[in-house]
Amino acid sequence: MLVFVFGYLTHKTFYFVRSSRISIGLIRMSQLISLGILARSMENFYYAHTARLRQLKENNESATIIKDTRRSFNMEISTYKEKAIKEMIESHPKFYAPIINFTDWKSAMKYLEAHRSVVTHLLDARTDD
Repeated sequence: MLVFVFGYLTHKTFYFVRSSRISIGLIRMSQLISLGILARSMENFYYAHTARLRQLKENNESATIIKDTRRSFNMEISTYKEKAIKEMIESHPKFYAPIINFTDWKSAMKYLEAHRSVVTHLLDARTDD
């Protein structure tokens, strides 16, 4: 009977540890995918901004308008970055706070860069359908 109880408790313990490792891995993977998507969206924002500035220059707009457009864009992007990272961090329960490896946009991009190959592979994967 003691062997059965010991085996049962050992099984439950290893199952719990294994499940915890898988859960943490999934959370980290979702963080990386989210950061990768955010980084790619920033690229698209900058492409749109560049196209807008080019259009303003082609329309011979004043330097003041171009400068104001650039300043406005930079403020919007900065606010968006801060808000996106803040909401991502706040979406995690307090229990998972130790596995969040970033606190702001700069540290998030460092974390993303450290795992670039994984994220690139996941985001560039194509299905055969």
